Amino acid sequence: MRPQQHASIILVVLMFPVSTALVIFCLSTLPISLAWPRTLADVAQLGRELHGYTQSGPGPVAHVMGVMAISAVWKHAWSIPGSVIWNVLGGALFSPAYATILLTTLTMLGSACATLLAMPLAPFLTHFFPRALDMTRHALEGASDAEEGSNQGRSSAWVRLSVLRLIGVVPWSGINIACGVCGVSMADCMLGAFIGCLPWTAVTCQIGDILQTVASTSSPSSQSISDLLTTPDIILKLVFLSFLSLTPILARDRLRLLISSPRHISTEEKTKWAWVQQWRTKLRSRSLTSAQQRQESLKELAVLVEEKRALELPP
Repeated sequence: MRPQQHASIILVVLMFPVSTALVIFCLSTLPISLAWPRTLADVAQLGRELHGYTQSGPGPVAHVMGVMAISAVWKHAWSIPGSVIWNVLGGALFSPAYATILLTTLTMLGSACATLLAMPLAPFLTHFFPRALDMTRHALEGASDAEEGSNQGRSSAWVRLSVLRLIGVVPWSGINIACGVCGVSMADCMLGAFIGCLPWTAVTCQIGDILQTVASTSSPSSQSISDLLTTPDIILKLVFLSFLSLTPILARDRLRLLISSPRHISTEEKTKWAWVQQWRTKLRSRSLTSAQQRQESLKELAVLVEEKRALELPP
């Protein structure tokens, strides 16, 4: 192994404790009484404390958003569970649309960091798991360059990454690591992460918004929980939530078809590719014909040389 690879691996190992210390310091700056919520009651208490803190001005809002950004990116970069808590809290603190875009962007950035951190591990994983990585590379990038013709009928890498995240068969952390090891372009990784994580982030942010609406009922004696849940606003949110959560499940077979089978090729593309194939065939036939003519000419020349030598010999 080259010294540069040793240095990159050591850098990755040292970055984990340094980044962890930074996240712990950022969390300690928030005026909260809990280190990190573990139960639903802890999440509700943390949401109330942060909501009260953000109501005091734009400075506290920027403070909470900065800490949320650093910790969310850190969790996705190192595959630490618990990022869904920030999604729920984001939906409770901000509007669902704004929280969805913000946390989806943070998830995309964290996934890109995880891909970059996995790149130095590529020699080890390639040596110990060559077949698995070859299958993963084929699933992520499609056909190889040698299959240039059939590769036109395959979906792009970011489409495959989006489908894999939507289906939910492969963990997101595994997809991030596989992208770094297999050398998928960073643009495809980030675009696939953003599109694939968007529905799930919208669902969790919507849950946080609903919980905040239920918890912020000012007069629970005059309006019960059942009455609150039957209001048009909550019903619309629940319908939208059900649609977002069921769409990837109902469309799972169609999404898998995007990965396993080639996309539809238009008539124009088919004609263009057929013309290219025909042109290549003509070039091969012309080169073959030229070689055959050259061989025939050499044979005729050899016959003429033999005949001349025979005439020059004395009787």
